[in-house]
Amino acid sequence: MSETIESFLTAAHRTFVEVTRRAPDYFDGRPLRASDPPAGSARAVAAALGVRLSAVAAREFTAVDDLLDRRRRADGTGGTGGIDRADRADGTGCSGDSGPAGDWERWRRRQDRRAAFRAARAAHLARAMDHRVARHSGRAVRYRAGGRGPLLVLLTALGHTDEVWYPLADRLLPGRRVVMWDAGETGPYGQTWTLAGQLADFDAVLAAEGADRCDVIAWCSGAQIAVEYAHRRPAAVRAAVLLHGSYPRAGSDPSSAYERNLGAVCASVAARPGRAARALRALGGEAVPVPLPRDEHLAAVEVLARTPPGLDSVLRRPFRDARALAGYSRQLTELWRHPIPAAAAGLPPLLSLGAELDRVAAPEPPAALVPLLTAGHGLLVGATHYSMLDRPEVVAAVCGAFLDDPHKGPPAAGGPREVRWSTAAAPLTPSNSSSPSAPSTRK
Repeated sequence: MSETIESFLTAAHRTFVEVTRRAPDYFDGRPLRASDPPAGSARAVAAALGVRLSAVAAREFTAVDDLLDRRRRADGTGGTGGIDRADRADGTGCSGDSGPAGDWERWRRRQDRRAAFRAARAAHLARAMDHRVARHSGRAVRYRAGGRGPLLVLLTALGHTDEVWYPLADRLLPGRRVVMWDAGETGPYGQTWTLAGQLADFDAVLAAEGADRCDVIAWCSGAQIAVEYAHRRPAAVRAAVLLHGSYPRAGSDPSSAYERNLGAVCASVAARPGRAARALRALGGEAVPVPLPRDEHLAAVEVLARTPPGLDSVLRRPFRDARALAGYSRQLTELWRHPIPAAAAGLPPLLSLGAELDRVAAPEPPAALVPLLTAGHGLLVGATHYSMLDRPEVVAAVCGAFLDDPHKGPPAAGGPREVRWSTAAAPLTPSNSSSPSAPSTRK
């Protein structure tokens, strides 16, 4: 099937939205580049997006152009790449290659309305799900549950709430029973809730759901908790996806500057909690984006590496005040004292998914984890630590395909070209990542 203007424009629109959310003026004076675009694409892109399209060889691509190229060919057929049939049900959908400019403007507005509707539905997901309570050892674990089918646990990072999962959960709910909860911070008597407590919460939720087994998707420090749970309760975990996992690392392991500095800050505060207020001042407040470099290739990497906007209240939660930082520091320091478990018989299939431009967790897994990754390790091209919020449709496709058929090796379906896979003992190394030298409270 030949590529149509509409399928090309779908990929261009996704890329345009992702980039301009981070830098609204990015395409002022910068073109979007593509090799062999369908005839008429330049006019359609100009009409729909207000961007100049240049036809060039792939060697001239920036990171933004490469992302567009991967998206336009993601399904291997030149098809619509994810346009819902409902978009054409009212008869107003563009037929493709010969529509006037006004049609493409309406097409763009329709895509934006769909995206706004989906975002609003995800934002209100918590209200639509059941609010349930699991009890153990004098503790009440309040969790959300929705849908029917195989049980899927979404395990968040220490210090965070289940709000980080809403866009992804919205896409994974059909055909699954999805449960999620805030990471525990303190126990019944105010003590720090350690790894043992997090695992006990997990047990309690499964018991409350009447489930003997579940699938797991775990993010950041939650990934280490998921590995521990799978190691200690292998019969209880059918398969797990470790999303942008942050783990304890040996000196020879690749690690991000953020992980190294955050580990040092948390160890200091855990040893002397009175340092928390000073540490917060040293960490600084909200990160302010620096101007993009003039070099187009560097600018493309930088704009994709920026944290998606509008997430400050979600991502700053572990650093909301000195007391929160003190508790978070004790939790993270205690968690990172636990080495990654050794590979063992009966361990469920584990898939690791990192992000090429992750500036929080190292994109590569530590060496001790690699033997456990029976399904391999993949890197989301041009993505950040927050892909479940920024690219939920891609993460849902990869996770859904793997959980539908967990086996050795990356998922055969649902793995778009936005992911580079490695099944070798040596994990992939990202080509465009760079890390700031110090953590900020914008996690």
